Amino acid sequence: MGFIRKKFLIVVLSIIGVLLLSFGLASLNGCAEKNISAPPKSAEIQMLEKIEVKLVGKYKIGTYSINTHVDNNSQDIDIDVLGSQEYYDSVKHEIKDVVRNLIKSTKFEEYNVNVKKGEIRQRITEEELERNNLLVEIAKKINNELSNAYPNKIDGGVDLRIPPPEAPQELIVEVSTLLDGEKQEALGREIERTIYTTLEKKLASNKLLKESTVKIYIYNKNKEKIKT
Repeated sequence: MGFIRKKFLIVVLSIIGVLLLSFGLASLNGCAEKNISAPPKSAEIQMLEKIEVKLVGKYKIGTYSINTHVDNNSQDIDIDVLGSQEYYDSVKHEIKDVVRNLIKSTKFEEYNVNVKKGEIRQRITEEELERNNLLVEIAKKINNELSNAYPNKIDGGVDLRIPPPEAPQELIVEVSTLLDGEKQEALGREIERTIYTTLEKKLASNKLLKESTVKIYIYNKNKEKIKT
């Protein structure tokens, strides 16, 4: 969305002339404002928002994401459930049914819905809950930025991977795209820069990022890693 700079050159010929000029500029400004609109959200972002509305708050949800896994070419909606084994067993089928109803008659209808127990040893600590919330924040922000900057070029949502809490901190960001041809490396580098800029400027306060080494991998239409 840009800013419209107006330069007025007023030549006082008559009172009528000034009034006509003012009226014309006001009409033009009104038309321009009506034509300006926010870029549309991708189907992935819209579906993640629907999942958030239906699940978060009602269930003990950790991370949730829409992923295309380049290693086995599978397409998945992954939901992590926090809490005890007993709690997980009592809600997993209900959560899966909720998500299946959401994706019915959409482009995600054939995606695998994986409801998994979060990898938490015995009980959820405040630190682990914070870690999950920070990861969700990162995924949502990157997905939003890429969806707006590169419509029709991103294939599914961003896939984030981190090691267990006791391992060295590393955040792996994988992005599947629909890029191919001679310009894919240039566009891949541009997408990588967009992600780094998002992390630095819009997620500067994210504690997980401050403590992690970030690695970004961009994949083309054929699921091959683009050299960036």
